[in-house]
Amino acid sequence: MNTRTASIHIPSQPLAYHDPRIEQRVQQWLASGQMLVWIPILNQENFPGVPQQVLRFADTYQESMRWPIRQPEDLLQLPDGITGWLMPADAEDTDVACALWEGEVYILGVKDKITGRQQTLLGERGNAATDASGQSAV
Repeated sequence: MNTRTASIHIPSQPLAYHDPRIEQRVQQWLASGQMLVWIPILNQENFPGVPQQVLRFADTYQESMRWPIRQPEDLLQLPDGITGWLMPADAEDTDVACALWEGEVYILGVKDKITGRQQTLLGERGNAATDASGQSAV
């Protein structure tokens, strides 16, 4: 994602499954100055070795795990290697995921690896997501 504000450039590169519509939506959120939140995705890929039942329990407290994103450079403070959901602070659901990997910010969509269905914070892709147009996802 190449995000520009008055004085910052956050470099990254498109993934093989890059969707410019998702990236553009995030750039619009950031340019509008609205507060965003990042919520870690509690799964075995992000937290290997943590038992599934512990991850499910922690997920019930996701509301308290919201990391505030006030400006683009806040994305550079995310924990490295952990993918999370990104959305406006007043939104209830999102289909946008964000991660910092080795100093690079990645913006992507999420598909269930088994079903191939697009995922949102609240479950499978539905009308409640921040953008109801069918986005291609990773």
